[in-house]
Amino acid sequence: VGAGSGDGEAKPRLSAVVCTDKTSGTTTTIEADDVVMAVGMAALKKMASSPALNSFPEWQRFGNLRGTDVVATRLWLDRPVPMPYTANPCWGFDEGVGMTMFDIKTLHAPTHDDEPGAVIEVDFYHAGSFLAQDDEAIVAAAKERLDIMLPASKFASVVDAAVVRLPAGVNWYFPGSYASQPSTRSESLANVYFAGDVCKTLHGSWSQEKAFVTGVEAANQVLGKPLSEGVVPLPPAEPHVAAGRTAVKLLQKTLGERAPSLAGWWW
Repeated sequence: VGAGSGDGEAKPRLSAVVCTDKTSGTTTTIEADDVVMAVGMAALKKMASSPALNSFPEWQRFGNLRGTDVVATRLWLDRPVPMPYTANPCWGFDEGVGMTMFDIKTLHAPTHDDEPGAVIEVDFYHAGSFLAQDDEAIVAAAKERLDIMLPASKFASVVDAAVVRLPAGVNWYFPGSYASQPSTRSESLANVYFAGDVCKTLHGSWSQEKAFVTGVEAANQVLGKPLSEGVVPLPPAEPHVAAGRTAVKLLQKTLGERAPSLAGWWW
């Protein structure tokens, strides 16, 4: 971290990024005019302890962020298995564990078009209880849950499978986490930007779409373009959603700090 450019720029700048190979211990220094941090909560939390960054209040707040464990299980089946949607959130099988099942053949077409059967991914979230299990047990658990939710899955057999474990690999949004999340432009470093669904943005998108939008917003700021250039705005909220938001804002305005948090009741 160095001083500002001297052109009326008061904020310090990040002059280079130092990367260390954990296997060999060798380091590589990459000089940079601008740096975009396209990382999640767990990575930001670790980076916040860097001696070059830990004196800035913005980075100190990142220490409040955390990730949740994920186990991703991809199954190749011997026959087609219709699914309601390409992405299907589901829960209720394991206490505290959420799931999403994905139609990979449709999402990644035409990559798997030659596969004779379905290619389905089952991702388990808040999945610390799955991390220690072996691949066979995880594959069996994923297939068992598919058999319950998708009638055609009962008649399909697993011909291949892959399991990926991601400790603290996905952002964990919890009551109060928003205050510690970064904006797309750093508060403390003049040439540092952030991208990903961890970022605050007024666009209104979420997850993968939000990651794309904040990436475009970060690039626009690096290039000196308008923040939202190239970003498609979301359509207006449906009437019942807009009404709900208005009611919540009115309740918060009336009760102030005494206003209850619906999310807080779930933790």
